[in-house]
Amino acid sequence: MLKIKEAATRGLRLKYNAAYSAYQSCVRALSEVSMAGEAPSAELLQNEAKALRELTDARANLLAAMNAEAKV
Repeated sequence: MLKIKEAATRGLRLKYNAAYSAYQSCVRALSEVSMAGEAPSAELLQNEAKALRELTDARANLLAAMNAEAKV
């Protein structure tokens, strides 16, 4: 049973890393737009908001799994 939990936690860690990379990509794009003196597009702002939500969810899921694993 422990190996199943560890595998699930690894999967959640991969999802977190992917969500973090996606969010960082949005942050870089926003930074580039800002440095160019332009206003960000609505699409870019929506993408950043979505990426942040997904990162927050992935982080919460990963932390919950790690906490549950630590209690075993």
